[in-house]
Amino acid sequence: MMRVAILFALCLAGTMHAAVNEAVLQHVDKLGGRVRWVSAEQKALEVDFQFSGSKVNDAALARLPQLGPVTILRLKKTAITDAGLAHVAKLSQLRRLHLEHTPVTNAGLKQLAGLKQLEYLNLYETKADETGLLSIAPGLPALKQAHFHPRQVTATGISRISQKLPKLKVWPNPARESVRVQQVLKLSEAMLKHAEAELVIAEKDFKIYDPQLKVLNPKLAEVRKKADTIRKAYDAARRPTDEARRKKDDFTRQHKDAQRRSEAKPGDEALKKTAADLAVKLKEAEQQYAKQAKDFDAKKKADDAAQKAKREVEEKHRRATRARRDLELAKIEVEAAQKQVEYARQAAKK
Repeated sequence: MMRVAILFALCLAGTMHAAVNEAVLQHVDKLGGRVRWVSAEQKALEVDFQFSGSKVNDAALARLPQLGPVTILRLKKTAITDAGLAHVAKLSQLRRLHLEHTPVTNAGLKQLAGLKQLEYLNLYETKADETGLLSIAPGLPALKQAHFHPRQVTATGISRISQKLPKLKVWPNPARESVRVQQVLKLSEAMLKHAEAELVIAEKDFKIYDPQLKVLNPKLAEVRKKADTIRKAYDAARRPTDEARRKKDDFTRQHKDAQRRSEAKPGDEALKKTAADLAVKLKEAEQQYAKQAKDFDAKKKADDAAQKAKREVEEKHRRATRARRDLELAKIEVEAAQKQVEYARQAAKK
């Protein structure tokens, strides 16, 4: 980390537009902090100690005002107290200050009243509250945002702040939060009502369809086997039917050709005999095709009926199987909705 800090300092020395104290930079690095430019013009610094923990205490901040133009300071979960805020108060260009999860109090906040450029103040899970903010806010003319834990503020206190400092936004705002919580509760109750209605439908379907599985399981196997057998017979009849049709078509062409030749030579007995023989064969082929086609049509109708019966049983089986799954899902949805409503009701009571 030391090498990183030194290299960073050298980089600053070559390009900086604002003075930076290299010794303080190394001090920040030893504490596990990070320093970076906030803008491309390199006129503002951000110092981040949020991962330094207890290494950063009040004494550790004593040299920070000597670093340079610090505009952002992150002290989340460090060991600083009210005494450390005396050093923070010397950062005259500070715009954003993060004090989350530190033990600072309202008394310590009074030291920050001179930070004329401070725009953002995070006091989440500190020992300060709305009273402390109200006492120093007039001395922070640029302050736009302040953050607390809900336990640190009251609707009355936020109302007083809003009246005196209408441009200052405080989070959370109990009044606004109350409206939001009521909206969440209303939505949660509507979702629970819908889930309960879906559960009633699922229970009804389950009572109807689940008992059918005992019959449908063997029946499904039976209709599938039957449909498969009929489909094989149908497929087997397709080839001889096609062959009978081709044979009929061939004799039709041959007979027409023989007739044309015989008509062209009326006196040629051989041509007449050929045409007559082909007429007999054509008739036999037509009869054979008609028989084969009739058999094929019968097998096709049987196949259509078998496939339809199979689809109907499969749909009933799917519905019966789905009824159990839908019931389980509906129960889960109701349980989740009940928890959400309970959570929303607890939030509404706070």
